[in-house]
Amino acid sequence: METLILIGSIIGILNSFILIAYALISKKGNRKANIIFALFIFMLTLRISKSILLTFSDGLHDILLTLGLSGFMAIGPVYMFYTEAILNPKYRFKWKQLLHLLPAIVFTFMWVFLDYIRNDRAVWQVFYRAILLQYMIYITAAIYKTWSSPIDNPNIKRQLNIISIFLLAIWFAYMLNEVAGFPYISGAILYSVLIYFSLIIILNKGYIINLSNPKYKNTGLDEAENQRILSALNALMEQEKVYKDNLISLEKLSKLLNTNKHALSQVINENTHQTFFELISHYRIREATQILSASENSKVSDVAFDVGYNSLSAFNAAFKKYTGLTPKQYRSEKVNP
Repeated sequence: METLILIGSIIGILNSFILIAYALISKKGNRKANIIFALFIFMLTLRISKSILLTFSDGLHDILLTLGLSGFMAIGPVYMFYTEAILNPKYRFKWKQLLHLLPAIVFTFMWVFLDYIRNDRAVWQVFYRAILLQYMIYITAAIYKTWSSPIDNPNIKRQLNIISIFLLAIWFAYMLNEVAGFPYISGAILYSVLIYFSLIIILNKGYIINLSNPKYKNTGLDEAENQRILSALNALMEQEKVYKDNLISLEKLSKLLNTNKHALSQVINENTHQTFFELISHYRIREATQILSASENSKVSDVAFDVGYNSLSAFNAAFKKYTGLTPKQYRSEKVNP
């Protein structure tokens, strides 16, 4: 039985590197999310590899033990980053987010203190349970972000929820081992199942997380036409600024792009995770913030009409929705900080 568990765990580790390679080279889905996913799987692999080695070997060097614990400390934050990247197509990693990984980074260089931590039972319990608590806090935060996200794609949320369930199960296995002597290797077994599940999705569907909208499943719009429309749409928005036309509509824009309304709506939804009106508002408010930041003399009403709004009240409402401030408050903060 132990041999079968060992073989299965090792295969799971090997498969995890296949998954990492796929995420790094795949051109499907969200590129940023795929890179974070690869990092997420690598952190899990560090943790589980340590569990396997510790279970089936006579002993490990403190450096390897430290790397395994550092990986455990990084799993929660990286999974939260991954969830954010999947749910927000405009997600950009900010360097200040490295603060979430600081404990794992610092601990990696503290392997010389590991003997002291492990040999003092009271210190070890506090330390290890703090890691388990940190793990749970970040996974809970990721689950909350998934449930509260306004994204209209239940398929994405379902796949994220499945991963979260596996991560909670892994946490539960390690917690039971800590408090009740549950088999230590169980976490590695659950991890292998998670990896197998992920590989099955990739082999059958060709993606890590499906970012497409299921309501467009049978529309017949191929990838080449999708990208053509998207490229032409970006050109119209960025270069010709058609959003400044106060009479712009989905039908009018689709004619400019030589397509139909349904196809254009699909391209916008799948590639920006926005509706047509949200896309137009995004560009209009972005333009408005640039004008307000550059000049303190322009009237708010002139700015509103210049970017395409017919109503000052509609502009004010949209501006506050996207920035959290009124136009006057925004200019006050940007021009006179």
